[in-house]
Amino acid sequence: MSCSNASNNSSKVSTSDSSSISSIIGILKAAFTIPRKPLSNLPPQLLVIGAKLRPGLSARSIASRIIARQSEAGAPVGDIFSETNNVAEAMEAIRIEEVVSAMQLEAKIEIVIPPGVQVTTTGVGNMGGPVISQGATTNIASGNGVIR
Repeated sequence: MSCSNASNNSSKVSTSDSSSISSIIGILKAAFTIPRKPLSNLPPQLLVIGAKLRPGLSARSIASRIIARQSEAGAPVGDIFSETNNVAEAMEAIRIEEVVSAMQLEAKIEIVIPPGVQVTTTGVGNMGGPVISQGATTNIASGNGVIR
């Protein structure tokens, strides 16, 4: 029993082991890879209008679109070889429900408003007339959001 455990432990190679050639090559490859270009920011006007028009996440509609496209990969679709539901389609629906649930209940969105963003304020002056002022934020502001 102890011999088999010793042989199993010696055959496993740690991915963080810097003494193996393959891990050193992996580190060098990672150091010289070009990072992907980040996505460009959406215009604020589009975000203000477009965010309200989004329908939101629906596990049922996502699962139905995936199941409808399974035939593109050659997978059988519908009730096959039995009078009961297709197990693969049921598992796909469960999988998507869990992913959407995790995104809605566990995901966290953080935003940061950098200093220097132009602001315009309005208010009432001493004489009761409107006062308009312009300026810029001086501190970093943060906010929270919800995936819907």
